[in-house]
Amino acid sequence: MLAALLILAAPAEANDLRGRFGLGFHAGLGSVSAVSVRYAIPTKSPAVNVQLELDGGFAVASGADTELVAGGRLLYGLVAEDNLALYGAGGAHYVSAAGSDFVRVQPALGAEFFMFGLENLGFGVEWGLNVDLGESTGLRTVSGAPAVTVHYWF
Repeated sequence: MLAALLILAAPAEANDLRGRFGLGFHAGLGSVSAVSVRYAIPTKSPAVNVQLELDGGFAVASGADTELVAGGRLLYGLVAEDNLALYGAGGAHYVSAAGSDFVRVQPALGAEFFMFGLENLGFGVEWGLNVDLGESTGLRTVSGAPAVTVHYWF
């Protein structure tokens, strides 16, 4: 039985995202989730994965301060495995929250995985630091827990 499963099993391959767009969200840039657009830059090798990301989100509630986050990041693949990519990321975002405006610089490490049968839908988690530069400078981990990303790749 085991031999039959091994013979019939299809080989798994890492997702080739080169030249593709991803649309989704990124929860971890601020207190609001951001709409996220990624573009995987075409490279000569599928093992080299470089992506550009633009993010933007806002929250408006009656009686509360308006919150806004907008910016971009560069992601560089460190490890490409079957249905999994580990990457380093760095970027800067403008954040306006609680009447304070500042620039958030965010170095991070992340993992994006694709479930079997859903090769275009990537789920990710990220860990990193928020370095806030403005009236007051601060340093903290990203939301105190892993940030979550979801992207559908076209």
